[in-house]
Amino acid sequence: MFTYEVPLYFLEEWSIYPEKPPEALKFEKYYLAQKHPQRIRETIRDELSQARLVGEYFPPINHYGHHYCHALCAHITSPFESSLGIVADGNSELDTYSVWDCHGSDLKKIFSKQLPDSLGWLYRCFTEFCGFEPNGGEGKLMGLAPYGHYVPEIQQKIDQLISCTKVQNQAVDFHIDSTFLYLSKRDLKHPSFTKTFIDLFGEPATPDSSFDTYYQNVAWAIQDTFETVLLTMARRFLTETGHRNLTLSGGVALNCKANGHIWRESQDLLDDIYIFPMSGDDGIGYGANLAYSVVHFPTSLGVSDLESAYLGPEFSNKEIEEYASAFTLRNNFSTKAQYESLVRSLDLDVDSKTLKALTKDRQEYKRIQDLASEYLGVALTRQANVAEYTAEKIATGNIVSWFQGRMEAGPRALGNRSILADPRDISNRDRVNEKVKFRELWRPFCPSVLMEHCDEYFELPTQCPYMINTFAVTETARKKAPAIVHVDGTARPQFVTKKAIPRYHQLISEFHKLTGVPILLNTSMNIKGEPICCTPDDALQLFFATDIDILVLGDYILEKHYVKNLG
Repeated sequence: MFTYEVPLYFLEEWSIYPEKPPEALKFEKYYLAQKHPQRIRETIRDELSQARLVGEYFPPINHYGHHYCHALCAHITSPFESSLGIVADGNSELDTYSVWDCHGSDLKKIFSKQLPDSLGWLYRCFTEFCGFEPNGGEGKLMGLAPYGHYVPEIQQKIDQLISCTKVQNQAVDFHIDSTFLYLSKRDLKHPSFTKTFIDLFGEPATPDSSFDTYYQNVAWAIQDTFETVLLTMARRFLTETGHRNLTLSGGVALNCKANGHIWRESQDLLDDIYIFPMSGDDGIGYGANLAYSVVHFPTSLGVSDLESAYLGPEFSNKEIEEYASAFTLRNNFSTKAQYESLVRSLDLDVDSKTLKALTKDRQEYKRIQDLASEYLGVALTRQANVAEYTAEKIATGNIVSWFQGRMEAGPRALGNRSILADPRDISNRDRVNEKVKFRELWRPFCPSVLMEHCDEYFELPTQCPYMINTFAVTETARKKAPAIVHVDGTARPQFVTKKAIPRYHQLISEFHKLTGVPILLNTSMNIKGEPICCTPDDALQLFFATDIDILVLGDYILEKHYVKNLG
């Protein structure tokens, strides 16, 4: 919610930066209208009314600071009674980077940076410059960076945008020159960027040129600078406060490379680090509810580990059967590759172009849908021990879509909505990228690892249940699980415990028995650009429109080879 300080800041910005583009005014008016307290109340009332959760009586709405909610949910759900909390994102009300002294449910803000010094906006700008979608493609920029190298000329350009300097008493601070980002005239050819930015860095990448050497090196430079600034600031406040535990939240905390850099380079100051799994704004509701509890139920609220991130819907075997019985194939797959996979999945006698055209003819496409229904009637079978069965199938080279239990909250697939493969075969990385995710072949994948074996495969590991930190891999990992090792010799693991997710732990344990490797290659159950599968219907649609070999739905199995047996 925005009150007087935000519009006041916008007015001051216009006076300080007279070349700020006029397009900003339209954005600011829209932004302020959307965040007005009355508009927020009306929006919440409408949503709750549509869901039939409120009648004539509408409860009061409590407002809490954006960064406070971020910091609170990270600290309260951590294993620590006391911690240094750091929040970094694009912006909140005005804060972009804040530091919190956390003890139990008592959090005090001890430092903050405000607009226009936004690390989140800086990284977003380079995300778009390197050819990826802003506010969504930042993970791609992070994955691209290790392919690049240090280039003095590029680093000198980056240094014009952001500096990290010593201030009074030898403390450090950072400053971002946002005239390069949004506080000056837009470039006519590339209006998403300022003219000063384009003059400095040149033509932005297209999706097809993102992997060119220049953009690799730009990605390397901004990621390296990003890590350096975040590490330097974290070390400053760890030293000043004496805290030995660090909690991170905010959208910037999704940069697992930076998280790993802070952990690795602060061993002299840190005992442990914890990153909230829903670090972006999807976790704000969680923090707001905790904030209400701090005020209204202070004696009953204490620091308590987040038991798991499996907070979404789940589906029984009976419900899975019902979804399969009512299944209707989509007619709006978004890419040629999906139609090509659909042709292969159902062994159709048409090519992908013809199939796409058939989707416009209701009667003709019904024949395809009937074939998919017939396929499900034949192929959907129940297994007595899905973990044992699936482990054997993965170990013999199959790519498996694994749908179990409650859906994960947050941006990572953590073993309930996952696509899985054998990490021993490095070619599986390309197979999953090309045939299942339909994305760039250079994109890395993450490992799910039995917690009890993490020391064998990673250097300086600590608790990491949510796939949101990186560690250098050991030589054992390079030899036994090469498909999960990124080009820079790191990986972003999920350490799996039996308590948090027993069936997934059983699956990896069965795979370990067969292969001697306690790891599975794990990626989210979705196609590039689409949300992670939530329902059995989503999983079935993905199964037909990709080259996944096997879908495991609860205790049910679907295998592609059954299609050959259809009449």
